Amino acid sequence: MQTFEIKRGHGKTLENGGLKKMMEEEFGSVENSEDSIYNASFKALKTITVEFRSIKEIGVETETDNDASPEDSLAAHQAYNRFMEAVTSFNAKQRVDRAKARAKREAKAAAEKEMQT
Repeated sequence: MQTFEIKRGHGKTLENGGLKKMMEEEFGSVENSEDSIYNASFKALKTITVEFRSIKEIGVETETDNDASPEDSLAAHQAYNRFMEAVTSFNAKQRVDRAKARAKREAKAAAEKEMQT
């Protein structure tokens, strides 16, 4: 499951069913598998699983249908990007930049820990 940061101040809108409501607006029917884990499917997205971890981050896992038509694939990709931007308040480029920065910080911390031992 991939982790995504949520813009400061925006996470409170996801509490108390806000995340599920956003998923329903974009993907239709949403199932609640556990307390804060939601599942849906939409066109070429066989499954999209979203976990509300805190007001600062969510976890997202997707499975796509490789045999879907190009139109369904495009519609699913656009729906995913709209959903992710609505939830995180970051566009696709900003999400990538933040993921790279996070990976860099984690690698640096791991290297420093390795040097201490």
